[in-house]
Amino acid sequence: MPNTERDLEYLPYEDVIGFQITRIRELMAGQWQKAQGFIKRQADGGVTSDDLNTPEDILKFPVLRKSDLTAIQAQDPPFGGLITVPPGVLRRIYSSPGPIYDPEGRQDSYYRWERALVACGFSEGDIVLNCFSYHLTPAGAMFEEGAGNLGCAVIPAGIGNSEIQVQVAAHLKANAYIGLPSYLKVLLEKAAEAGVGMSLKKAFVIAEKLPETLRAELQDTYSILTRQGYGTAEVGAIAYECEAGRGMHFDPSVYIEILDPATVQPVEPGQPGEVVVSVINPVNTLFRFATGDLASAVYEECSCGRKSPRLTGILGRVDQVIKVRGLFVHPGQMDGVMSGFPEVRRYRAIVIRERAMDDMLIEIESEAALAQSTIDEIGNRIRENLKLGVKVVGVGSGSIPEDSPVIEDRRKWD
Repeated sequence: MPNTERDLEYLPYEDVIGFQITRIRELMAGQWQKAQGFIKRQADGGVTSDDLNTPEDILKFPVLRKSDLTAIQAQDPPFGGLITVPPGVLRRIYSSPGPIYDPEGRQDSYYRWERALVACGFSEGDIVLNCFSYHLTPAGAMFEEGAGNLGCAVIPAGIGNSEIQVQVAAHLKANAYIGLPSYLKVLLEKAAEAGVGMSLKKAFVIAEKLPETLRAELQDTYSILTRQGYGTAEVGAIAYECEAGRGMHFDPSVYIEILDPATVQPVEPGQPGEVVVSVINPVNTLFRFATGDLASAVYEECSCGRKSPRLTGILGRVDQVIKVRGLFVHPGQMDGVMSGFPEVRRYRAIVIRERAMDDMLIEIESEAALAQSTIDEIGNRIRENLKLGVKVVGVGSGSIPEDSPVIEDRRKWD
């Protein structure tokens, strides 16, 4: 489904749902039959494509949980039988923490971010500073795809080397930004320190919470229109803010459910539930994919004219996973690293937020004081495993309570 056909956003939502169910049913009966893992999941659930005729019928089908993908892929590597083409036919293969291997097919718009960027004001001729990583994870490439399809020029900046990025963006007069909201603030502060003038006028931010105080600062102090989106490495675009900035519209390329995590039944409008999506994608059979994210949705029409429902924000995670600087951090990842250091008796990761930037402090407790070389090695292994910068410190015996969670989120949002 081309993601530049904006008329779908303005159709009555019931019509869009009808289109989505029809396309999903066609894929289930056709292309998705090439994915043996998908066929097995449906057979185990006692359902076939013939059972999907109405939106209500979708509740008959099993949910595929993101938290289960690692085990599913490990049992039938590399993709758990959930893709419809040989791995060598893909354009790219990514590795996300878990590990989870994410396939990218060869469609012109695999991740479908064009609508979201247009809603933020991106257009042909923009020069975009893309501050997402291009290494192993898909964010950098997926947003380059969307911006490039709109006719934008993209600076593949990634994250880090902020002083150089400021100079490059200033010299090239980049007028648009894609990346973490906290990193945009870092760049603006670096530019101010260096006395460098930036030409940024619009910013599409994603992968971490956007506090309204930070949005106000970006818009009022720096005159940068700032809109946010929501998606995942597996799915791509799920929802995005429009010019009104009052919730994130459902992208019509995915069928979205908001379900009670315990009953797996739809919640009432406005009530929180887990975001579950079915992607109209011939390559990856992400049908009823439970993201693990909690959100609520409103269904009245928006002043922008789009008739799709809107997520009112991502409220948290269903499980214990915490997102730090746009990356999910699993307690199990911490456990895996620490298992290699038997001298560590207890540990915890504390997530804090200062100057609109997330930081992670790792406290480690042992019977005897650890050598600095050991602390440094622990830090190196955690950084390698999490793909995230952390600070590791030794603490005195008894400092960490026995019932302390592995990851403690102490961030404050306004």
